Amino acid sequence: MAEVESSSLRRRLYGLAFVDEFGPVYAVYTLWLNDNGVSTSQLSTMFLVWALVALLLEIPSGALADRVDRRFLLAAAFLIRAVGISIWLVWPTFAGALIGASLWAVHSALASGAWEAMIHDELTAIGDERHYPKVMARVSQFSHLGVALGTMLGAGLLQLDVALTTLGWITVAAHAGSITLVATMPDVRWVTIGGDPDQSWSYAAWWATLRQGVGQARRVPLVAKLIIVGAMLEGLFLIDEYIPILTRERGGTDSSAPIIVFIVWAGLLGGGELSARRPGLAGRRLGAMVVIGSGVMSAALLLDGVWPLALIALGYAGLQSSWIATDARMQERIPSATRATVTSVRGFGSASISIAAFAVVGLLSDGDDPTRGLFVIVAATALAGLLIIRWLPDHQGAHPTPPPK
Repeated sequence: MAEVESSSLRRRLYGLAFVDEFGPVYAVYTLWLNDNGVSTSQLSTMFLVWALVALLLEIPSGALADRVDRRFLLAAAFLIRAVGISIWLVWPTFAGALIGASLWAVHSALASGAWEAMIHDELTAIGDERHYPKVMARVSQFSHLGVALGTMLGAGLLQLDVALTTLGWITVAAHAGSITLVATMPDVRWVTIGGDPDQSWSYAAWWATLRQGVGQARRVPLVAKLIIVGAMLEGLFLIDEYIPILTRERGGTDSSAPIIVFIVWAGLLGGGELSARRPGLAGRRLGAMVVIGSGVMSAALLLDGVWPLALIALGYAGLQSSWIATDARMQERIPSATRATVTSVRGFGSASISIAAFAVVGLLSDGDDPTRGLFVIVAATALAGLLIIRWLPDHQGAHPTPPPK
């Protein structure tokens, strides 16, 4: 019976992950904005505002996710993102780009922490939390598969001269599926509240949860290290955002950009597969993969032409494996009652790093060419790999999640 429950839950989680990330416009929305007069430097400013709004809301929204039903918080996040993309489509100006990005940032803040916490609680409810690393690896794969197939659909439609706006509205429509799926997930709030039906939302309770979660992130040294490494990996996952612009700068066509993005996302699928099959991979090996991958990404940026950009896929494979392992080993060491808050502390760190990274790329851009700034991002990624080698602990395997204190 337990195996049936686990199999059913995993299928629902994988389906949700796929549908939520299936968006034909995700790989080319920067081209849509660029075509309507939003420059590369303005795009970097948009990304900066995006990261700043997410930064301000990150930890407060994490504490909120520890006090309310995480399913409906995620549903609200998906709806807000759909509205943001719609604004890009109907108002593709710099101002519209900033508003749409700000709404997407609200989505990111609400979903950050709540997503991992909901999945962990759903698994805990059926006694399957020990398989969280493998499940999250598969969830990530289905998320990236959704992006990849959406990207290929976008590339095919562009070859048929379908307008970029049409890709955008298809993406907006896909949100109906993700909202429905997450809202109908099993209610497992009792895992977080410890069986206390009276524990609910109030400002005092939210504030107490926020303080407790932030305190745990600061006081437990190993958790703090995992937060730092995880924030670096997540915050530096941005090179793919510039692939469409790099493709244009190197003389490629708009239809070739989604293909290269697809190849890069295929690297993420490969990294997820490694994590699913080898959840206990040692930190020194994962860190070495990130360092070597950083070297490969540097080569991709140095080489001329469009297709060497596909080498970024190899670097992304190592980043993905390390990200999944870092997240899983942190989740093993934090209590359910503040899981989303602690995870959002990591999100706060990643947003801070993203702000710095986008600022660097914007400042170092040579006209519309972001290559110089991206070299700095790759160097920072290599540093994250060295920290993984030193700090990433072993997977605890079947050890249970620590109880709430």
